[in-house]
Amino acid sequence: MANVYTDTLYNFEEIVPFVTADTDTIVTEVYRKKGCYFYDTCSFRSHANLPDKVAEYLFQYIRSQDGIVIITRCILMELASHNGILNPEYLSYMKRIKAYGIDVFVVYEEDLFEVMNVCFGTNAAINAYLMWAVRMMQGPVSSVTETVMQNKVLYHSLIEGKNLESRGIYKEFFVSARGGKESGDNLGEEVLAICLHMLSHIPGEADGKFCVITDDKGAGSRIDVLFQKTSRQHKGNKIRIFSTPKLVQFMYAEGILKKREDMKIMLETGRDGNIVILGTRNYDLRTNEISVSSQELVDLIMTPNAIHIIF
Repeated sequence: MANVYTDTLYNFEEIVPFVTADTDTIVTEVYRKKGCYFYDTCSFRSHANLPDKVAEYLFQYIRSQDGIVIITRCILMELASHNGILNPEYLSYMKRIKAYGIDVFVVYEEDLFEVMNVCFGTNAAINAYLMWAVRMMQGPVSSVTETVMQNKVLYHSLIEGKNLESRGIYKEFFVSARGGKESGDNLGEEVLAICLHMLSHIPGEADGKFCVITDDKGAGSRIDVLFQKTSRQHKGNKIRIFSTPKLVQFMYAEGILKKREDMKIMLETGRDGNIVILGTRNYDLRTNEISVSSQELVDLIMTPNAIHIIF
């Protein structure tokens, strides 16, 4: 059966008790909280299958960081790609997060305009950040590039840099992007990267406040490249990219996740075979791809200075 993409879930009312979609509340909480954790599709799917007791370690870590969980509409579309309906295990996972005391926000990407509008006084200033993010994302296999190239209004503004004072540009870009969603494309990760790139320019926020949780190396790389391509004078605050192995190492260091078996379960859920990470082991001079079993990785994490996981 072909995937069905819709940014309004057919069973959205089932998640209403567990999520917040109100724009004013989202704006307030993004500024109030110290950590904003954006989920990518792959990690959400894996974590939704964690046993309750293991998932609670993750919740404990996010809560200890005064964090909230944010799911963009594009990611929600991918989670409901089979028939436009969110699977029961995903509904349950949102319920579990909320029950632990962590707010879950479902955000239309264009609503982030209101977040930016708190600090930037003109539409042109906000649209300029969108323009530069879109330009940095350009590439021959970019879904975002295809969206802009097929829309004269968007091309005129976001590539040529004209008419940036129009507030409608921001919404039209994200609505058009979601409308062009196709199976197997990289739209979700690209739109997520653009959102994070823009939020990183909010003045006065700490480095690492805005985080993405993804186990897709392609997505992680695409997000990282967008930030690396941005010239130094135009860079914003640093964001943090968490893979599940990196989260496990952070949670172990914080004394939250201590048991070997629980660490193994978190690392193995949603994976087959060895775990491939990017990182350095003791005495490595450069970052390498490291392929190890879950047990070996747990041993490395629990041994002081044995491994530093980058992704």
